[in-house]
Amino acid sequence: MTTLRVNDVELFYERAGEGDQVVFTHGAWTDGRTWQAVTDRLVDHFEVVVWDRRGHSRSQDGNGPGSVQEDAVDLAALIEVLATDPVHVVGNSAGGNVVLNLMTMRPDLVKTAAVHEPGQFGLLEGSEGPHLVEVMEQEKHLTDEVERLISGGEPRRAIQFFVEQIVLGPGAWEQLPEELKAMMEANASTVADDLRDGWDVDSVDTDALAESPVPLLISTGSESPELERSAAHELARRLPAARLTVLPDAAHIPHRTHTDIYATMLTTFIEGASIAGSMS
Repeated sequence: MTTLRVNDVELFYERAGEGDQVVFTHGAWTDGRTWQAVTDRLVDHFEVVVWDRRGHSRSQDGNGPGSVQEDAVDLAALIEVLATDPVHVVGNSAGGNVVLNLMTMRPDLVKTAAVHEPGQFGLLEGSEGPHLVEVMEQEKHLTDEVERLISGGEPRRAIQFFVEQIVLGPGAWEQLPEELKAMMEANASTVADDLRDGWDVDSVDTDALAESPVPLLISTGSESPELERSAAHELARRLPAARLTVLPDAAHIPHRTHTDIYATMLTTFIEGASIAGSMS
C-alpha cells in the first residue's frame, strides 16, 4: 500500500501511466477506487493518480470534523510531492469542491480543472424562484434524515436512503455492486462534513474563481436531481470563463454509469486546453 505523510496524516494514493498527470478526487462515501473504470481508459494517454481523502478507507483520519479546505491543502501537498509541473485535477461531488478550493489556494499547481456536480447548493440561497426554494427545503430535510440515520448507527439504511431519495432515484440501490455498498458503509462517518460544506456558501470562493486563469470544466447530468443541475448551472453563471457541459442520460456518478462518455469528455477538454495553452 502506497502512502504519503502530509499535514500529519497518512494519505493513500496510486499512480499509473505516463504523460501529463491527471489527479482524481472522489466524492462523499467513496474512495479512489471509484475512479478505476475511467483511469483504465486514460492510463494509455496520461499518468493518472487517485487518492483517498483523509478519513476515507485507506487514508488516516484527522482530528475533529474535516472540510473541503483541509482536503484541498492535503491535495496540494500530494501534488507537490508527486509532480514537477502543474497537473490536471478532476473531482466529483464533494471532491469537486476540493478541486475548486485547490484552484483558489494554489493555482500554480493546476493546469486544468474538471468538476462534476460539486453540489454548491449554498449558491442557490436567496433564489427568487418559489419552486427552487421548495426543492432546497426538501433537500435539506432529506440530508437531515441521512445524518440522523448515520448518527443513530444505521449507516446502511442511510446509504440506501441517500442513493434512492437524493442522487440516483428509486430502485438504484439494488443495481449498485456490493463492493460499492461496502465502501460507502465504511465511509459513512465522513458524510456529515461533506453535506455541511455543500450548503455553506463560503466553502468555495467564487470571486477568486472568477479571476482564476485556470481552464475549468463544470459538468452535470441531464438525469441528475434538479438541485444538482441548478447548482452546477449557477456556478457556471458566476464563472463566465468556465465551460459547462451537460452529459446526456447521465446523473451524479457518470464516471461509473457512463464511463466512455465521461472519459471522452475529460480527454477532449484536457487535450484542447493543453493545445490552447501551448499556442498562447
